[in-house]
Amino acid sequence: MDVMDELIQSGITVDAIVTSPPYNIGNMRSDQTKHGTYANNNMKEDEYQAWQVEFLNKCYQILSPSGSLFYNHKVRILNGKAIHPLEWLFRSDFILKQEVTWNMKKGANCDKMRFFPWSERVYWMTKDSKTQLYNQKCLTDVWDCVPTANRKDTGHIAVMPEQIALNCLEALDDGLVLDPFMGSGTTGVACKKLGRKFIGIELDNNYFSMAKERIEQTDNTNFIEELFK
Repeated sequence: MDVMDELIQSGITVDAIVTSPPYNIGNMRSDQTKHGTYANNNMKEDEYQAWQVEFLNKCYQILSPSGSLFYNHKVRILNGKAIHPLEWLFRSDFILKQEVTWNMKKGANCDKMRFFPWSERVYWMTKDSKTQLYNQKCLTDVWDCVPTANRKDTGHIAVMPEQIALNCLEALDDGLVLDPFMGSGTTGVACKKLGRKFIGIELDNNYFSMAKERIEQTDNTNFIEELFK
């Protein structure tokens, strides 16, 4: 039984989920460690998509009726064919409310066989089609946010920028927030800055320790956290 199953059986519900799973891009370099959540980075595509549908449906079970899931992923290329996250999102129990384009303004893949991919996606998913956001910052559905330039700055191979998590959370009421793929702890840091209660799940010990330290070093005394390995 994984931690998500334990949370579901405990009867805990959360008001928001902000997360970014492994992308299954299968290009781990020799200086990147295959462990934790990234052990599932080179699955057969049908198995990966089935895993993501299963994961999303667990998120659905633990999310409150009026809650929101923000799911960061990207359009990947496999054998010359684009694979869009919508292929499995539509097979989950969730309702897709909106697709946000994250304009990274740069990219690692710059081959001239195609237009340079400089964007990822953030999907706003809900259980109720009437669920609303509070767009006080008047954001559009295109977010300009440059990711971390150097992995040595974070110790994590793919860090979600803090601004992405803040954009999601600032559009929601206060409540309990979950990140099932906590990684380096970006969602937890954003929660602490906003005074939101937070649950983080991370399988890898190194990432877990990194996230715990980042969250602890973030200033805000009005904060409750639960972190799980």
